[in-house]
Amino acid sequence: MWVEKHRGTYRVRDRVGGRITTLAGGFPTKQGAVDRMTLLRSDQLRGDMLMPGGGKATLGEFIAEWWPIHEKSLRPNSRHSEGGRVRNHVDDLLGGYTLDELEQNPMIVAKWVAYLGVGVRDEARSTEQKTVWKRRPLGPKTVRNCHGVLHTILDAAVAAKRIRSNPCAVSKKSLPERVDREMRFLTDPEIGRLVAAMPSHWRPLILLLVATGLRWGEAIGLRVKSVDPLAKRPLLRVVEQLQERSGTAELVWSAPKTAKSRRTVSFTRQIALALTGLVAGKSRDEVVFTTPTGLLVRTRNFRRVWLKACVEAGLEGLRVHDLRHTHAAMLISAGRPL
Repeated sequence: MWVEKHRGTYRVRDRVGGRITTLAGGFPTKQGAVDRMTLLRSDQLRGDMLMPGGGKATLGEFIAEWWPIHEKSLRPNSRHSEGGRVRNHVDDLLGGYTLDELEQNPMIVAKWVAYLGVGVRDEARSTEQKTVWKRRPLGPKTVRNCHGVLHTILDAAVAAKRIRSNPCAVSKKSLPERVDREMRFLTDPEIGRLVAAMPSHWRPLILLLVATGLRWGEAIGLRVKSVDPLAKRPLLRVVEQLQERSGTAELVWSAPKTAKSRRTVSFTRQIALALTGLVAGKSRDEVVFTTPTGLLVRTRNFRRVWLKACVEAGLEGLRVHDLRHTHAAMLISAGRPL
């Protein structure tokens, strides 16, 4: 590392990867350049020295390096949804800024958060009765998800020694309040009304969800080989789940949501009787629950049946996931540890 004069000013130079690179420049005096060189050498000894010119890369360029590695750590459904947030909301709106610009002006990220929440009206096509959007406003949860993925990207830039700090740490204060939906727990009479309102084909699935607390994807992805309804103590094993990739018609098999989600679940004789007819005559790798025509269950198709049954049962607004909450409430009321 050395100081040299260049066009009336001084700069700090070093050989990096076999090439001579300018680490800092534009100093009016040689002493100023020497002082910066001393700081750079200190950073180098501590392992804190940034990659020369690393902050000059745009966010879009860094994303192109980062995403192919990051996406391998995601489940198929997460890869699709997170990839959409990166493309449509992060790269599209911030990709032209350099990493240095984002670090040195955290207000860029704060303004981006506000922009996502309010959207952009198409003034030429909007009327008093109807708003036409160039970019629709996003809900609080989606804005927070977009900010979260940007935070992850810039954390990776810090780890790669491109920038020294993550500007998202400052903009966290500008995030919209999280709006959590209140959990809903069904009473025994409500469960009875829901089961009665469901077409007979779907009743065993609803009974299993309430009785075991399985997640939706775990239930529709349950294979015959993972269920033993004839055992002295009926059991099933959760080893995979079936998901419909958001925005597409593709069904994908994946591992359970978390490591602890791989589990063995017991259920009652009543549920065992409901399942026995569904597994009889099927091969080990076939799924227990299918559509009335024998196809894999698709969430969006089942939703039509679900919404109609909820209205008939007087349970408008009920989500399938609320059956998992109901099961947890049943365990607590029975004095069982979760």
